[in-house]
Amino acid sequence: MKRLGVFLALLAAGGVARAAVPSSPSPSDDAPHAARKTKRAKGDKDKASRPGAATLPAERVEALRLALVSADDAAAIEAASTLGASGAPGAAEPLCEVLASGAAPERLQAVLDALAKLGAAHQLRADQTTLDALTLYAGHRAPDVRRRAIKALGTVNDARATPPLLERLGDAASDVRAAAAEALAARHEGRAAHRMFALLAMGDAGVAGPLAALATPDMVPRIAELSGTIDDGVIADALGDYVKRADVPDKLRIDVLRTIGGLSGAVATTALVDYIASVPAKEDRVSKKEAQKLLDQRSAQ
Repeated sequence: MKRLGVFLALLAAGGVARAAVPSSPSPSDDAPHAARKTKRAKGDKDKASRPGAATLPAERVEALRLALVSADDAAAIEAASTLGASGAPGAAEPLCEVLASGAAPERLQAVLDALAKLGAAHQLRADQTTLDALTLYAGHRAPDVRRRAIKALGTVNDARATPPLLERLGDAASDVRAAAAEALAARHEGRAAHRMFALLAMGDAGVAGPLAALATPDMVPRIAELSGTIDDGVIADALGDYVKRADVPDKLRIDVLRTIGGLSGAVATTALVDYIASVPAKEDRVSKKEAQKLLDQRSAQ
């Protein structure tokens, strides 16, 4: 909360500074302002000219901005959804303003969902203000708000977003840990693999898929050795996702599939079925035949 207070104080100070600008600046003062304005306009034009880039008229953005801060929660949530779905340059600014001023959890969740959509559309700037706001909300008291902040933070293509994602692997809420793990896996953040393994070893099912995406070959036997200490279904989930990776040698796939075949429960069976389905029909892969053999053996039992 102290960081949030500093963040809001900085914003407030910025507002005062802008209000104090003389209405009739000198030519020397006006020139840098004009240059910045021209540069910003050029940047906006470049963004809008990108193939597939969406646009929102300025008056529409302003109307949505007002709806976001209105007393009508339903209108605010709808406005956030509209901005997020637009994928338009500039749509993030009014949403970030809500984060700066604060709001009720339901409205915050809608704003964070919208920012995550904009991030997925590469329309969320990696500036320090945005990163600080999302990092602060990643530590919000409400787990649903934390999870959504993590999801939005994961879409920011900047190395500064990684430390708070790593920190949230230690969150008290399992769905927040899972969101952080998924974001780190999507970023191919290898430093997270050992922390995810430690969570898997405690039976945390939410990290099984993300760990599979990051695991190195030497981790596979360690995952298999967890059988008997945690639910076999969690192990089958992790190994089942790992075996579908394109970078895994087929010889190693066969070993992993045999390990899955030795696990109990329906999840292991599903992992074998899913692997067979993931291999192109025309591809004569030895591991596919092995998976089918293991599946037939399970069916016969």
